[in-house]
Amino acid sequence: MINTLWQFVKQSFITNKYSFLLGLALIVIYQLGLNNGKEIAKQEYMTIQTQQSADALNQFINGTKQLTQAANEASRALLQQLVERKVYDEQSTKALQEALNKTSDSRSVCVFNDSVLQFIDAARARAVRATTDGIASDVSSTVRNSLAAQK
Repeated sequence: MINTLWQFVKQSFITNKYSFLLGLALIVIYQLGLNNGKEIAKQEYMTIQTQQSADALNQFINGTKQLTQAANEASRALLQQLVERKVYDEQSTKALQEALNKTSDSRSVCVFNDSVLQFIDAARARAVRATTDGIASDVSSTVRNSLAAQK
C-alpha cells in the first residue's frame, strides 16, 4: 500500500508538478490556519476565564468591604455604648456617694436608709443583667433610660 502511494505521488509530481505543489501548499496553508484558529479560540477561552475570575474576585472584595464597614459600625456602636455605660457608672457612683454621705452618721452602727438600699439593689440587678446578657442589652435599656430620667 505504501509502495503504491509512493508511486502515485512520484508519478503525480513528475507529470503535474504545479498541481502537486499547489495541492501541497493548500494542505500546508490549511494546517497553519487550523492551528492558528485553535490558538485564537484558546486565547478567547482564557480571556473569558480570566474575566470571570476577575469578576468573582471583585465580588469577593466588595463583600469584604461591606463586612468591614458593618464591623466598623458595630465597633462604633459598642464604643458609644461603653462610653454611655461609663458616664452612667460615674453618675450612679456619685449619686451613691451623695446618698451615703447624707447618712454617714447612722452608718457607724451599720444602718442604711431605704433609698441607699434601693439604689444598691438596682445596681446589683443591672450588674447581673450586664453579666448574663452582655453590656449592650443593659446599656441600651437601662443607661439611656436612666440618663433621660436624670435630665
